[in-house]
Amino acid sequence: MENRTEKITFRVTPSELKIIENKAKESNIKVSEYVRQSSLGKDIIVIRDLEELVKEVNAIGRNLNQLAILCHQGKITCLKLDYVENKLDKVWQSLNLLVIKTKRKRN
Repeated sequence: MENRTEKITFRVTPSELKIIENKAKESNIKVSEYVRQSSLGKDIIVIRDLEELVKEVNAIGRNLNQLAILCHQGKITCLKLDYVENKLDKVWQSLNLLVIKTKRKRN
């Protein structure tokens, strides 16, 4: 990969700067990367609340594991726990694939 040695300087209004900064922040990339990608016609992918979704899926997984432990201990009756676990695993795999695809498109 070629090193970035050249510098471009240009002027924007305060409102334009704010818009650019907000869009870069929303895209979770630096302003320079946002402007570079925009200028080169690359798609800028914005996935809102992805981190929150990952946290929620993790929390569901932890709760499911706790239920599985209680089930194996005989403290609760298990009804299709394996089915729920398989469905959660598919959601987790899809979420991971989305993250990987997003990272690839940015590079």
